[in-house]
Amino acid sequence: MLKEFGYEIIEGVYSYYEVNEILHVLESKQFENRFGIREFLNENSELFDKIFTNSLRRIIKQISPNCKKSIKSIYFDKPPNANWVVNWHQDLTINLRNRIELDGFKNWRENSERIVVQPTREILENIFTIRIHLDDCTKENGALRVIEKSHKNGVIEIKDWIKNKEGVEKVCEVNRGGILIMKPLTLHASSRTENKANRRVIHIEFTDIELPNGLIWKEEIKIKEKAV
Repeated sequence: MLKEFGYEIIEGVYSYYEVNEILHVLESKQFENRFGIREFLNENSELFDKIFTNSLRRIIKQISPNCKKSIKSIYFDKPPNANWVVNWHQDLTINLRNRIELDGFKNWRENSERIVVQPTREILENIFTIRIHLDDCTKENGALRVIEKSHKNGVIEIKDWIKNKEGVEKVCEVNRGGILIMKPLTLHASSRTENKANRRVIHIEFTDIELPNGLIWKEEIKIKEKAV
């Protein structure tokens, strides 16, 4: 389904107990008033084994047998006091440690924390995202909306697409402990929450591709074999 439609939902990847373990760590760090935390795995390494369970590792291997690294991680929450709309878009950038001008890499941006660039279509097509849901995520509390099969069209001019709104829209409702897998070129958006409930999600991006000519991923984390 991921390859054909650009997204896939798998329920029950994490047990109620496993989600509670993750939430216990998050709550101990008083993340209640932080609604987006970048470089999440780098900053919270003690959560690695709780996130990379045997179930998640099997899913990663099924998607990409040669994938041995994550390249970006973000923690999102959308509580009632920090509610927002995310308009239709694709995830078109990667984070790097260095800048080397190469064909196909464009829209460079640099700040004190990271170097951001839009890479080639080949690289974008070899990335997949796993969104781990720590709360029930319904239409009423900002579930992601996607356009099926839009990932097959490469980089889309959003303003032109909005005029025609081609493609089937799907609301990706996911239960607590489930995951949403998505390709970055899949058009997606989300609405405000309407039920005054949290929508806590851990967003992790993966790839099996190597960057060319000495470029270095900013957040690369090796997925080591788990001890038995």
